[in-house]
Amino acid sequence: MNLIVIISGTLIGIGLFVAVSQIMPAGPRLDAALARIGGTTPGLDSDLMSMRTLGRQVGALPWLPVPSADLALLGQDAEQWVINKIVYGVVGLAFIPFLEALMIATGHHESLLLPAVASLGLGVAMFFAPDLVVRVNAAEKRVDFKHALTSYLDLVALERGAGAAPTEALEAAAQIGGGWAFARISGALAAARKAGRPPWEGLADLAATTGVAELADLAEIAEVAGHEGARILQTLTARAESMRAEALAATKAKASSRSTTMVIPIALLGAGFLLLIVFPVVYRALG
Repeated sequence: MNLIVIISGTLIGIGLFVAVSQIMPAGPRLDAALARIGGTTPGLDSDLMSMRTLGRQVGALPWLPVPSADLALLGQDAEQWVINKIVYGVVGLAFIPFLEALMIATGHHESLLLPAVASLGLGVAMFFAPDLVVRVNAAEKRVDFKHALTSYLDLVALERGAGAAPTEALEAAAQIGGGWAFARISGALAAARKAGRPPWEGLADLAATTGVAELADLAEIAEVAGHEGARILQTLTARAESMRAEALAATKAKASSRSTTMVIPIALLGAGFLLLIVFPVVYRALG
């Protein structure tokens, strides 16, 4: 029995470590960046290549939609995401049968129906766990990107107010700011410049890749200014103020929802306190 407790605790600890490591936002992968730059990822052995091929084939299945925008925003690879789903699903399927085998080996003969159903449920839950992790992390990243984009709009407006051209204003503002969001914007502008394309097309591509609609709006505004020579200073300022108002409203709504959920534990605490006060009186009356 002590062996079962030790092995169970070890497996649970490994599972918790893997879950926490997936919940914490990870930085961009070097192999994924090399794949985007050169089209191939050098230095991979045959086993890793076969795993990535398997992940690519499974990800192409119609019943398994790949969150491409969320993965691109997090800087993660779609094939690696599919491989993680497969590994977690297999671990979930094998966890309970492994414990059942240990119990049978120690002389405890249990029914196989309940472990089979529990193993199937755990395998399905573990298979879809990376979806939830990626969705939550991408939502947080997207909120951070929108906050940085608001500052970027202000910087572009200042550059335009100083007399810079639309292209110069977009690139100079991206160089001024810091953080990963400004780095992604600067990288998109640099890629468009190297390809001989207008900067607003690079911003539009980044918006389509990451799913940030506000970035697509900025690309449209810059395109109008670049083609028609329109004055966009007031438009940029108004858009930045609108995004700030939306962010403030979202923050207030989130705070309000958390305040509402705090009513439940407070009410339960009050009910428990009243029960402790009333119970002796009721007990004496019934006695």
